[in-house]
Amino acid sequence: MSAAPILGPDRRPASQRHDVYGPWAGLVDVKIRNVSGGVVRLEETAIISEFAIEVLDSAAAAASRTERGRRVEGAEAGKRSVVLSSTLVQLVPLQETTREVDLSNFFEIRPGQAYKVTFRRSRGIPKTDADGKPLKEAELSCSFDVPDYGILR
Repeated sequence: MSAAPILGPDRRPASQRHDVYGPWAGLVDVKIRNVSGGVVRLEETAIISEFAIEVLDSAAAAASRTERGRRVEGAEAGKRSVVLSSTLVQLVPLQETTREVDLSNFFEIRPGQAYKVTFRRSRGIPKTDADGKPLKEAELSCSFDVPDYGILR
């Protein structure tokens, strides 16, 4: 699994824009690639609860959640969320699935601030290998840093 910040629309006046860097507004490109030698079946849903996401500011404090983020966090803590539909994706070796996630829907992301973002996923990840043997690590994780000056264009 990999995750990387991506640029969204730059709403600053043209006089404040830079050719090299743009402000990060919370958009993330998340990829899961099958690095095994066989077909992997991966369950995907249309909700963010597939991932455990941690967003820390430059002081290593958790970023504030939006109202929607607090509802999702509360539903996860109380296990009240229900998956209404899911898709089974079959990935052959080296095939990947990509999804764009807008973290600004769930966290208060302020362009011009530094963040460390960590994604974890265990939901829908196979718990056994092709031979039916239990896997030791049934969780994927990755993280990235966003400097206060933004991300490369």
